[in-house]
Amino acid sequence: MNNFISNDVSLDVLDTESVLEVTSKNVLGFKKRFKFFNAHFEYKNFLGRKRKVYYSLIEKIYYDKNKIKIKLYGKMFAITLCGVENSGENYEKLKKLTGF
Repeated sequence: MNNFISNDVSLDVLDTESVLEVTSKNVLGFKKRFKFFNAHFEYKNFLGRKRKVYYSLIEKIYYDKNKIKIKLYGKMFAITLCGVENSGENYEKLKKLTGF
């Protein structure tokens, strides 16, 4: 990852403000927010628990039929962002942010 990380500032300080926020809609119309930071992204799962995923765990990022899919190492399924506005632009931003 080629970010602007300095040696004198800890990663927690640099990773507090969200860089990109993407809203996904499922089939029923419910919205789920994904907040992307410099080193990780956060979302809430279907039980309402906050999940934090670091970019080092990402295997691939796909773009297929207006869906952005994030495949993690060791997981069978991918995290899918459906119904995203400007999905092509957001996909390119995610690739730059995560280093893919």
